[in-house]
Amino acid sequence: MAWALIPSGVLIYVALYSVVPMLPGLERLFGTAPGSTHLGISLPFLVLVLLSPLVPRIRLPVGTVIGGGLLGVGLFGILAGLAPSLEIWTLCRTLQGAFAAAVPGLSLALLPRLYPSKHAQMAGFWVAGNVLGGGLGRGLGGLFAEWFGERWAIVLLAFPVAAIALFVLREKEHLTLPAPRYTLSAWPLYALGFALLFINFFVANLLPYRLEALGLTQGQIGGIFFAYLAGIPGSALAGMLVKKWGEVGAFRLAFGVVVLGLLIQIPNQPFFILVGFVAMMAGIFTAQAVTGGVSGRGGSGVSGTYIAAFYLGGTVAGLVYPPFIGQSPLWGLEVALGVCLLGVFLASRALR
Repeated sequence: MAWALIPSGVLIYVALYSVVPMLPGLERLFGTAPGSTHLGISLPFLVLVLLSPLVPRIRLPVGTVIGGGLLGVGLFGILAGLAPSLEIWTLCRTLQGAFAAAVPGLSLALLPRLYPSKHAQMAGFWVAGNVLGGGLGRGLGGLFAEWFGERWAIVLLAFPVAAIALFVLREKEHLTLPAPRYTLSAWPLYALGFALLFINFFVANLLPYRLEALGLTQGQIGGIFFAYLAGIPGSALAGMLVKKWGEVGAFRLAFGVVVLGLLIQIPNQPFFILVGFVAMMAGIFTAQAVTGGVSGRGGSGVSGTYIAAFYLGGTVAGLVYPPFIGQSPLWGLEVALGVCLLGVFLASRALR
């Protein structure tokens, strides 16, 4: 099972995030208004929020639960690509999110068991795999949509996660975890998880509209989203940063980079937007590796609740970004900066 955790974390996010640069194209494909695809972004993460704390209660081998989740993400991703209408596409996306709930929380809870002496480093590598998946999904989503059309792009990028699911389900190792323990006393940690994905999604969901208005093509917008890969070095080295500065210091350093990245994006020019987006992603995923490692030490109940809070941030971002489309970029960047400051304020309580 250990061999599959990081590759699964890559492929599941390729499938889930590949649609982001396609949003304007999907709206044209379905003949709907700008912003109408927002439910296909927000609902998958809403059901992921609702189901993540419940997944640890499933009394099946962990590999079976994770493998089943991966299979569902792949199959419903393929069906989303074949959907004849916006409503069916949204339903398939929502079911993708339901099956995705089986993967992240259990994976984080498994890391301290599988790697007891270096779980912080492995949490960093796991988040780096998520970053790679999110970056490849968004980047390839834009390129494949331009080359093959939106439908085939979604199908091609969902197929690999269904394939790896079959290998996971064939594993003979029957891992189990202790009964989940839930606690609201870790609410500051959950708040940090919320802030991380809210900033990420809120800025990223607005980005295709901003860049399209500046004259960039879908392929070029997809290329901008390869900036997600900038999160790989920081998240992979998060364990080293924690050893040197502690969890609070490493998190605050990372969020300082996020603030800098948001400020750089203020000029309405593609070069500054790209540079700022790269810096923002580098900081966000470093901070995510720190908080993810802390949540895994709390067991499957805490890690599941943390994942729920994390994706709640993405869900809220998906619901609130449409009114900002076409407005001054300053409005959206100010919202993201405010959430950043809240995260810095809570870091000490959440991570100590």
